[in-house]
Amino acid sequence: MDTQNKKVVFSGVQPTGKITLGNYLGAIKNWAPLQDEYNCLYCVVDLHSITVQQVPAELRKNTMDLVALYIACGVDPNKSILFIQSHVPQHAELAWTLDTISYIGELNRMTQFKEKSRKHADNLNMGLMNYPVLMASDILLFQTDLVPVGKDQIQHLELARDLAERFNNRYSPTFVVPEGLVFKSGSSIKSLQDPLAKMSKSDPNENAIITLFDTPDEIRRKFKR
Repeated sequence: MDTQNKKVVFSGVQPTGKITLGNYLGAIKNWAPLQDEYNCLYCVVDLHSITVQQVPAELRKNTMDLVALYIACGVDPNKSILFIQSHVPQHAELAWTLDTISYIGELNRMTQFKEKSRKHADNLNMGLMNYPVLMASDILLFQTDLVPVGKDQIQHLELARDLAERFNNRYSPTFVVPEGLVFKSGSSIKSLQDPLAKMSKSDPNENAIITLFDTPDEIRRKFKR
């Protein structure tokens, strides 16, 4: 991979649930065209997945299936770095360091934390609150210049920027302050059942989502419903 004079792009998807049309149009579809212009790192963010209870064997299978899906969708390992988050321990190590400069108030204000807290009231763990700090670690670890983001992730990117600046000011100039890369289309694909909600692979209602493995008949049936 040619690393000279190219900006760094980082992005990742969780290996939980079924990958939806929203995941594809909002993220994965855009990755392949970036590979010739940027130094791209594409990650399966499996550590983020364990904020909710997982069956280990299923998580391992879903992780490898997602790696295969990345490649099928055009991510070329000869052009980009493709890896699994938990295989690089520095993600968790840096997250701990960033935790020490993260404030409870700013994490409590995160929209996704509020939403996930309501959905997982029976498993309200610290991972749900620290999710954005780990995401910031993912980004800052590789001196990322640009992060492809949908509208629902802009708040998390802002935290990553704040933490980078806070660390740089408190200790020494260390981290690149990343910018968002928002695509013109696909940044907010809506649920088929609720036009105000994002299409989410964690949605328990399968009629609300279109997955990449749905047959044409299944897609037509979901639209009719």
